[in-house]
Amino acid sequence: MIFEYLLLPRLEVQTANAQSAWWLINCTPVMAVALFTHNLGRHVGVFPHGVGIVHHDAQLLGERFFGQFLPQQRRGAVFIDKHDYSSKNKNALSLQPTASCHLTLSLLLAFDSREGLPSPSKVERFLVNARLAGGQIISHGKPKPLNTRDEIQTAIRTGYWIVERTDLLEMSDEQGDPLDALIQACTRFRQRENGASSVTDQADVLDTWIVPTTLGYATLTEFAARKGAREGYLHAYAEPLVGLVQYVSVHRLADRPLPLWRYAWPREDVFIVTQKES
Repeated sequence: MIFEYLLLPRLEVQTANAQSAWWLINCTPVMAVALFTHNLGRHVGVFPHGVGIVHHDAQLLGERFFGQFLPQQRRGAVFIDKHDYSSKNKNALSLQPTASCHLTLSLLLAFDSREGLPSPSKVERFLVNARLAGGQIISHGKPKPLNTRDEIQTAIRTGYWIVERTDLLEMSDEQGDPLDALIQACTRFRQRENGASSVTDQADVLDTWIVPTTLGYATLTEFAARKGAREGYLHAYAEPLVGLVQYVSVHRLADRPLPLWRYAWPREDVFIVTQKES
């Protein structure tokens, strides 16, 4: 397939969701970006085949006390019904644990050349009210059509590509618990940062950060009509699937394939985003 590209440069996102899973906080909203591009396709009439994510900056919102990071928390301003009340104080709203961040990202959207690119003006109109990971897009550069790898490298001069590294989990799966493999992959790189020289595994080939983030969901129940489901769609309870990604400098990607994320249903009960071709 031959692609044409549309670069959305330097999206500044305010108060995006940083709670990737109930037990995980980071500034790498891969799943949210993939679904953001799907939403864009619905509005402009042309769906991207994939999206490349370039990280420029991020700021977790919170404070540190005695070395522990505590995310900022928010409450609603008004009561809606009795379910909003705290179980301990009938005069106070209940608190839902949250974690937020500010982000600056560039997105490289890949379109099938047979369908062509959407109108940049339509894309800009979409961005006026669009949200990414629940955060408000407060500014962005002008969408820029691109055709070749050289044009992409010229247009994206700074930042880090988000690259899938679930291979680090697959390599260790036969040796033990995948969760242990995830923790070890992150820890090994941290040891290298601190001066260890004995690390030679593939996690260090590109010499950048390794981060766990949500890359999919597996359903726990059957899809069914349930009260309160958004827009009346069938609903199922699900658990997040956490994988590994790596931040790779745009100057070090070299001749490797562009790291484009795509969403897929490998099974009826599993939804993922991946950089692997199906």
